[in-house]
Amino acid sequence: MTGLAERAATYRPAISREMREAVGDRPDRLYAWMRYHLGWEDQDGAPVEASPGKLMRPVAVLLATELLGGEVAHALPAAAAIELVHNFSLLHDDVEDASEFRRGRKNLWTFAGAPQAINTGDGMFVVSRLAEYRMLEAGAAPERVLAVMREIDEACMRLVEGQYLDMSFETRDAVTLDEYVTMAHGKTAAMFAAPFAVGALLAGVSEATVAALREYGRHTGLAFQMVDDVLGIWGDPAVTGKPVGDDLSSRKMTYPIIMALESEDESGALLREAYAAAPSSDDRIEAMGRWVEATGARAATEARAREELQRAMDALTGSGLAPDAISILAEYAEAAVGRVS
Repeated sequence: MTGLAERAATYRPAISREMREAVGDRPDRLYAWMRYHLGWEDQDGAPVEASPGKLMRPVAVLLATELLGGEVAHALPAAAAIELVHNFSLLHDDVEDASEFRRGRKNLWTFAGAPQAINTGDGMFVVSRLAEYRMLEAGAAPERVLAVMREIDEACMRLVEGQYLDMSFETRDAVTLDEYVTMAHGKTAAMFAAPFAVGALLAGVSEATVAALREYGRHTGLAFQMVDDVLGIWGDPAVTGKPVGDDLSSRKMTYPIIMALESEDESGALLREAYAAAPSSDDRIEAMGRWVEATGARAATEARAREELQRAMDALTGSGLAPDAISILAEYAEAAVGRVS
């Protein structure tokens, strides 16, 4: 059976073509800004080849569809829609976090302004919805299309709820790990759970198998978030596209940071003192990173990522998937945490 890398290499060009069809090539600035955010054009509208990322979420849609015996052609519009939903949320997230860079490029709001970036995100959300109707044109059964649309809408609501919690944490002096995990279930895990459930729905499998794939995706998404939290402090800017210690400089509440803030040792106390002060150019970001690591929070976060990966695989027990298919899903889950040693 063909492995994950070979399948993903085949999926990605097809996903990109479907997304380009959905967004279109209209010259209006609104659509040009969408194409800029997606890495297809520069600020002047000239074509570029910026990194689109790994397209992990739309790849998940096609992977689940194919592994369960469905038609990849039916799933391509859903895969494009999932990636467009993800990017609509990033456009808003960049404004909400006042984050200047993503994948090494200036974020849209920094030159178009926050109001226009928000409106571009709104437009991309509508484009994602319109892309879903293309499943009918591709030959997918109407009842399956409706089920997919509900799955994506419900995931999108979980995403917005998670983002609400994430922003609310920024106004609080203390956040518990349980509260953070609840937030991550929405903001990140929902958009990993939905793609696998969507693929299963389009393949027409049983509700139990759909539920197993959804749960697998949810835990994989949590593992991905834990890795992202590590990279938000210690990641290489050449890889993350963001400055070193970006989460610390913006006073984000992430899993390792919350753990460190709860620590009773000297490093925890130093971090609490630093976090009590407003962000400034005098921030000792490298020192803050060392304090977090000294509490053991980095190692604990990496361990939690591994735990979630195991839970993802456990969710597939009794799913009815063939051993070869489970092996490929194990590859996918490993890829989600592969940035952590």
